[in-house]
Amino acid sequence: METKRPDVALVLSSGSSRGLAAIGAIESLQSHGFKITSVAGCSMGAIVGGMFAAGKLPELKDWYKQMTLRKMLSLSDFKPRLNYLLGGEKIMQALAELIPGVQIEDLEIPLALIASDMNTGEEVVFREGDLSHAIRASFSLPLILEPVQDGNRLLMDGGITNALPLNRVARKPGDILVSVNVSARERPDLKAVMSKNSRFASLMNRVNDIMIQQHCELMKQLCPPDINIDVAMNQFGMFEFDHADKIINYGRHLMDRAIENFDKKA
Repeated sequence: METKRPDVALVLSSGSSRGLAAIGAIESLQSHGFKITSVAGCSMGAIVGGMFAAGKLPELKDWYKQMTLRKMLSLSDFKPRLNYLLGGEKIMQALAELIPGVQIEDLEIPLALIASDMNTGEEVVFREGDLSHAIRASFSLPLILEPVQDGNRLLMDGGITNALPLNRVARKPGDILVSVNVSARERPDLKAVMSKNSRFASLMNRVNDIMIQQHCELMKQLCPPDINIDVAMNQFGMFEFDHADKIINYGRHLMDRAIENFDKKA
């Protein structure tokens, strides 16, 4: 008789296009018989996690698989300001069509999405309210997307305060904690890739990357996941959304291997 798999509390990190690896990771978990019963995520992890919790992951996958450079440009509503380049309305409108009027508290899967209040420096955790609003706030990349005004709060990317929110996902007796960290430390064997993709990156961008990597590692020490996969920051470029298939397949491959290791230990 096949042993019943434990339920999964799933956590998805920030990480721009690398976050597409989470789609493949989820598919791997499901194909191995795991049931995901709660999700927490921020930034790109909020997009994937939110759409999964709403039952729209297949549609999100198809949307990204059809992404091209031309389509990326068409979604880039340039609004150059001192603190950001893009308005973000076109991107959010396209995503919101998949989840019109969905409220987080009405989802069957408990969901926590992370944003950051730039006025106070505090982490903001969305467990209720409009799903598209929470997603938009969570992936407001610094210097790229316009921040979201939310009452007295000015919300930006959740990765600023909690890039891998292992401490925010809802837990239940007997479940296991699984994380997809797509903001992991660089792989030395990929230095050439990093160099190519970082020609225009400033020293401050590098400092920011290191801070996020260190924060993710610290969170894994504070809340050790039972299964974790790491995608290095230099594995894929920040905006390689037009290579969705490759990134999704990579995430599936990593999770397949991680599950094999988990089964051996069990």
